[in-house]
Amino acid sequence: MALKPGKYTSRYNISDTILDRVVQDGTETFRGSGSDYSEIGSEVIYIANVPLKRVVVLKAFIESANYSISKSTEITEEKDKNSKVFTTLDGDMEIDVVINIPAHSTNEARNNLAKIEELQRLISPNSGYKYENFDGNEAVSNVDVGLGIIPPVFRVWFKNIISSGKSYKSYSTPLIMKFNDIMNFGFPCIIDSISFEPDMEAGFLKLDNFLYPKVIKLSLKLIMETSQVRINELPIEGFEPTGDYTLYDNKFFPFCVSEFQTNRQINSLDYSLDQGTQDNAFFMSLETSTATRWVAFKPFLESFTRTYGTNVTYAESKERVGKLIASDQSITFKDLSYKFKLLVPAKDITEAKRNCAKIQYLMRMFYRPPKPIDVDEIGLLHDFAGDNVTSGKKEYVSLSNRRIRVYSPSFIEKAGAARGHGNLTFDFMFQNGISMFLQNLAVEINFEMGFFEEDGKLYPKELAIDLDFIYDSNDLIKTYTLVEGDIYKMQSTTAEAGPAHLFPYNRKTVKLG
Repeated sequence: MALKPGKYTSRYNISDTILDRVVQDGTETFRGSGSDYSEIGSEVIYIANVPLKRVVVLKAFIESANYSISKSTEITEEKDKNSKVFTTLDGDMEIDVVINIPAHSTNEARNNLAKIEELQRLISPNSGYKYENFDGNEAVSNVDVGLGIIPPVFRVWFKNIISSGKSYKSYSTPLIMKFNDIMNFGFPCIIDSISFEPDMEAGFLKLDNFLYPKVIKLSLKLIMETSQVRINELPIEGFEPTGDYTLYDNKFFPFCVSEFQTNRQINSLDYSLDQGTQDNAFFMSLETSTATRWVAFKPFLESFTRTYGTNVTYAESKERVGKLIASDQSITFKDLSYKFKLLVPAKDITEAKRNCAKIQYLMRMFYRPPKPIDVDEIGLLHDFAGDNVTSGKKEYVSLSNRRIRVYSPSFIEKAGAARGHGNLTFDFMFQNGISMFLQNLAVEINFEMGFFEEDGKLYPKELAIDLDFIYDSNDLIKTYTLVEGDIYKMQSTTAEAGPAHLFPYNRKTVKLG
């Protein structure tokens, strides 16, 4: 059911099924059975409690695994200004996992329930862990009981899908897996919650007047926790302002793809079956001082939403139905946001690896790098990027207000962008994209589509990516000015924003009036 320190040296029990029947007083109390051979396979998920060194192992019938990437953001909004100030602080990472746990026998069904009980015990807080020694004597664990509440931190490992980002040569079978391997390759986390749900349609097995579910649906929320992780082994940190990896980043979280070392290798897109057109692309590039970090997908666009709003201040009135606009207040910019969901399939293992590598890039583009904050620099988080050759002035790249240049033909384009959808190079897409803040990011693996497999690693055949971008100013969308009579003139924009009448569609449209 679970490993106890010192009891096993190289083996974890996946299910205690290869045992004899037990009959007491003429009643069968333990129903032995044969094996489904899962004990010699590698399709298992390891859940290890670090302080207790106890491990629960489950067959990896994983239904879903979703990565939720978030960060704390302070948005300063002033009613009398047509812009916002974004400040990005710390970041979080969660993996929501749903596992189906089947039983091929009554004994295994009983064993599955024991594992759920064990997991619920292991996530419970405790002040000074104790366990019973294997010779029957009580012994205090290696955790000092005087330290107070010991957090139940975990390492969870399923191949390269739930891991620390460290790569390995070949996935071992359970027969030779060691606790130190799980510590090294497992995802460091707190298990925030465990949800146990018997599959009522599958039914139950009955033994000794007890019911045991044939199938259990287990939902786990894994929240990345790094206080118990060595500083030089962190799964992920944001790219440096230069575009380089930080010193302590494992580099290859979450999919352990290390084959591609350049942007060009990662972002090679195949348009051979698109009849010569290249109008399907979603491009995102981090605005860095030196090394470029960018990704380009050729996805199926499942959803796309552009939202634009304004702030209106209303006067207080209890005498009329409806609102009254305050005459002494300005109507100002509220938000311009883009939300879209991309389905990213892979035709072969090479493309699947590239998609995984892009996700590794995109996650690091999302976070800002951790940086010591000097008292004088609070609110001015920045990093020196070098001297501008032309002006001779010092240039800084913001850490707290990290922007991403976004481009997609016909969907997200700068007003007045050059026509050139047939030549989607980095320079073209970067120059014609819009600089925005990536506020939310989520990645979902489609387990129903399956995986490509190589050397024990799994590469999803399809990924779904949800992105939420925000633009911080009102310099893109403009309304009309009535000059005289029935003559209208559109308000002008800055040179960087381009002609106002070409946003957001970047083409001439009918303007009434």
